[in-house]
Amino acid sequence: MTTSVLGNHLKTLRLTRQLTQAQVAHQLFVSRKTVSTWETGRHQPDLQTVCQLADFYQITVDELLRPVPSKATKKTSARPVTFLGPALAIMIVGRLGYVARPEMLLLTDFVLGFLGGLLLSWWQQWLKPQVLHGLCVFLAAVLFSLAWQNLFAMAFGLQLVYMATAMTLLLPLIGASLQKLGRTFKTLR
Repeated sequence: MTTSVLGNHLKTLRLTRQLTQAQVAHQLFVSRKTVSTWETGRHQPDLQTVCQLADFYQITVDELLRPVPSKATKKTSARPVTFLGPALAIMIVGRLGYVARPEMLLLTDFVLGFLGGLLLSWWQQWLKPQVLHGLCVFLAAVLFSLAWQNLFAMAFGLQLVYMATAMTLLLPLIGASLQKLGRTFKTLR
C-alpha cells in the first residue's frame, strides 16, 4: 500500500467520525504533527501504531491497510451498452429517405418518438438497465412484426429500415448473452 493511499484512508476515517487531528493524537499519545504526517503520506505509522489506529477506528488492521473501494470507484459504467443512437439514426434516414403513405409516416414518427424517449432515458439514467433492455427487445419485436406483416403496404426499403433498426437494437443484447455464455463454458472446463 502506498503512503498516500494509507494517508488518505486515515484522513477519511478521521473526518467521517468528525474528529480533529489533535483528538486522534491525544487518544494515541502522539503529537498532532505526527497524525498530520501520516495523513499527508510523508511518514507511515509503525506496526504497533497501525494496530492502535485499527482499534481506535474500530476496524480490522486489514480494513485499515486495504480500504474497500467506494461504490463510485467500483462502477465501471453507469449506463448499459445500447445502440439506441444508431437505431434512431437509421429510423430518421428511413423516414426522410423513403416515400410512404401517411399512415406509415405517422407510425414511423411514433417509433421515432419512442426511440428518442428510450435514448433520453438511457442518457439521463431514468430506467434500470433491465427495463431498458426489455423495452429495446419489445421495440425490436414490434419492428420485426411490422416489417414482416408489411403493415400499411410499406415500401421494401422501409421494411429494410425497420429490420435494420430492430437488429441494431438487439446487437448489444446478443453480444452480452454470447459473452456470458462464453464465460460459463470457460468455467466448466
